[in-house]
Amino acid sequence: MNPIKIDKARDWSLRTPCAVFYGVLASNLRDVIDPSIPTACTDGKVIRWNPEFVAGLSDEETRFVLLHEAMHCGLGHFWRLPISTDGNKAGDYAINAILSRIPGTKMPAGGLLDARFANMAEEEILAAIAQKPKPEPKPDPEQAEDGDGGRGGDFGKPAPADGQQEAEDGDGQGEAADGQGEAEDGQQEAEDEGGCGGFSEPAPDAPDEEGLQDRWEAAVLQADYVSKSLGQGNAPAEMQRMIDAVKISSVSWKNEMAEFVRSQIATRSDWSRSSRRMAGAPVIYPRRKKDRPGLVVFVRDTSGSIDGKILSEFNSHIETAMAETGCSALVLDADAVVCGEYRLEAGDTVPQTAQGGGGTDFRPAFDRAAALAEDGEQIAGLVYLTDLEGAEPDSADFPVLWLCTGNATARTGRTVKIK
Repeated sequence: MNPIKIDKARDWSLRTPCAVFYGVLASNLRDVIDPSIPTACTDGKVIRWNPEFVAGLSDEETRFVLLHEAMHCGLGHFWRLPISTDGNKAGDYAINAILSRIPGTKMPAGGLLDARFANMAEEEILAAIAQKPKPEPKPDPEQAEDGDGGRGGDFGKPAPADGQQEAEDGDGQGEAADGQGEAEDGQQEAEDEGGCGGFSEPAPDAPDEEGLQDRWEAAVLQADYVSKSLGQGNAPAEMQRMIDAVKISSVSWKNEMAEFVRSQIATRSDWSRSSRRMAGAPVIYPRRKKDRPGLVVFVRDTSGSIDGKILSEFNSHIETAMAETGCSALVLDADAVVCGEYRLEAGDTVPQTAQGGGGTDFRPAFDRAAALAEDGEQIAGLVYLTDLEGAEPDSADFPVLWLCTGNATARTGRTVKIK
């Protein structure tokens, strides 16, 4: 088998507008020629190709398989789906539904495609597959096994003359290349999780699951950025949902907090507005401390929902923010009430021990900040570290950044999830 065929598929994917997103994903995987596997598969680091399998593919089919393996990684199947034959099949159905719409590619005979699973998430497809009764296994001494620990291995041998193709994914539920109908069962169901079309034991040098996820989440964002910046197509709707989720989870709350303080100090440098408390008086009184860069209110939720490590990091970043911007800080400890209040200047140390431990109500801290603003204090913004499980204010008259350790999103301001 000449590897040039695979190289040509990669080059095509990076030059073709409708495929460049997938091509960038595929550029994160190296190619390895491996006769021990039946078709092709990936472990998140490389794509392993059976040379005879590749030799029998057309250019369009080679492109399809290349993008198919990259999509296993980009869609997060290594950590989203179980390590099983059914888990691999669920991923195949989802991937092939996407790639079948890309001009210039063709699904090889034996690939899994079913209109019933259109617009379904992999987890939904997996549940539907699990409910189907499995056919009686039929012994086949020629059945190969996939032993490299990767996703894929789902494309069958060249189709017989009658157009029917028996799948090599272990259960014989293969489909014709156009996705119409299911082929007759003619392959042995894999009795373990290392059969063709599923996972085997991970390779000794396989990356840990957490590291693999971080790597591919970054790769997905890179692919999205490159394809959009080149004006060469966008990610499919099915993957856009994952991109949006990755963007949220990959945000550094520490960077967001620092940027929030810097931006609010910079944009609210004009403190010429009068004190609202005196707005109705015949003489307009300017706000006090006009030459100061403003006060940032930092609130620590002390109801017991924040662990010590995150709280310690929060304290450290308060000190850094004051040093970088010259702002003053008001640190409030709050559960159902404000339990502690500390006025700090650049160079001061944030008290490490937080006071409180009762219920949760966010409104008292906001009320305290609003009272200071009414009295003429220059409130640049408020940063609240919490799990967002409590009563929120209906509105705020200053910018708000919520650093949330849970899954909730606040009604006011901006919410950044702490991963």
